[in-house]
Amino acid sequence: MRVTEGARVVPIALVLAVCVLRHASSAAAGELSPTVAGTLQPMITTSELVVGRNRFAFGLLKDGSLLAAGDVALRVYDIREPEAQLVAVTPAVYHALEVIEQGRHIHFHPDGTRHAHDTATDVRGIYVAQLTLERPGPWGLEIVVRQANGAVEAARLSVDALPVPRSPMPGTPAPRSRNLIASDVSDLRQIDSSEPPDARLHQTRIADAIREGRPQVIVFATPKYCTSRVCGPVLDVVRTLIPAYGRRVAFVHQESRRS
Repeated sequence: MRVTEGARVVPIALVLAVCVLRHASSAAAGELSPTVAGTLQPMITTSELVVGRNRFAFGLLKDGSLLAAGDVALRVYDIREPEAQLVAVTPAVYHALEVIEQGRHIHFHPDGTRHAHDTATDVRGIYVAQLTLERPGPWGLEIVVRQANGAVEAARLSVDALPVPRSPMPGTPAPRSRNLIASDVSDLRQIDSSEPPDARLHQTRIADAIREGRPQVIVFATPKYCTSRVCGPVLDVVRTLIPAYGRRVAFVHQESRRS
């Protein structure tokens, strides 16, 4: 399969073997092409892509370790025809997820105390690219990493763009959810799988905050069952914001599953 950019053939050094792209199932935002042990492996954290502008987030795994703060770009291909066409190239910006002080991971407990670990967890951050998909259906993506020594590696995957989103998009009215709060349950563990549960995140009903016009930070997470390399630190990060913004913003933790 040839890869073209408009009417011009793209130099093979930039193609990086994109010909293995294949279609993803409709249940996932992205599906990886077969990879060889030790090669670059993306971990996609975006659950849904739609026609229009998308925030495409991912981690990168290399030789069993997460790649942090790399020089990364995302190449977008139209793969409807046997000859894949390069549509766009966009940078992927690295965003740190955890608080690191002097090489140590700082974990925030529900009471606000800081607990420093001597060894940082494997999750340091994610890469984010602004991805525009102009039509529904299959697209090919290539994540290209340039190493400090000039070497270039790439990973390929295919994605499906939905014609309309299944989840609320930025700018759409927020659902008036009547989530359970601390006063609704006899044991906070019924609505919070954190250890220990954090009562500060269960004081506000989402519908009430919307009615009052109060800004909200809502975290959908199930800490007890979270095995992902990315989702683990989410509540820790949110807790760091409560001392500074807790009086102005409603912080809400909503479990994504019920026991």
